[in-house]
Amino acid sequence: MKRLVFIRHASTVANENGLLCGSTETDISEKGKLEIVCLKDKIEKLKQEGNWKFSKVYVSNSKRTEETVKDIADIENLEIIKIKDLGEIDFGDFEGKTFEWIKNEYPKEYDKICREGFEYRYPNGENAIEAYEKNKRAIEYILEDMEDDSTAIICAHGGSIRNILSYMLCGKLENHWNFKIENAKITVLEYDYGFSVLTKLNY
Repeated sequence: MKRLVFIRHASTVANENGLLCGSTETDISEKGKLEIVCLKDKIEKLKQEGNWKFSKVYVSNSKRTEETVKDIADIENLEIIKIKDLGEIDFGDFEGKTFEWIKNEYPKEYDKICREGFEYRYPNGENAIEAYEKNKRAIEYILEDMEDDSTAIICAHGGSIRNILSYMLCGKLENHWNFKIENAKITVLEYDYGFSVLTKLNY
């Protein structure tokens, strides 16, 4: 069995201001820094309760994911492995904007977002299908890279974790919005012989 311990990065300045932030960088907020302290305690508690031993730490290329788990990786004496395909959807020209701003400044584009759903591609960015496929590639690589009977930490983004859960539990993108993933919270999947079981959500 392989155990996947997903962590959404801690709260950021962009999160707190409702800004679309996929491919661009944003700083961990003061609230997020406090969340990281609590997260370390939660990880230690789970480690003790389940007698877990972490073997790998994977993050996206965004600094907010690395900063969220850096102390945990140091404590466990593990290298942080960066995987580009764990990244959030690229919002293209709308990076750093709010949906309200798009609605006011580009009403036709906002209407397309509502009508086209997963197929809508952000100008000079990605659509949800492309983001799902890259996140799918990331988790397939991670599962191949992990040894049997090992536990890995994967720090990523709300959208990318929802994509991975949709893929591993449901096999399709359509379940993306059925999962609510909170900042600096832990979600655990156990994977064995191609079958996934969700054991914790937003712990």
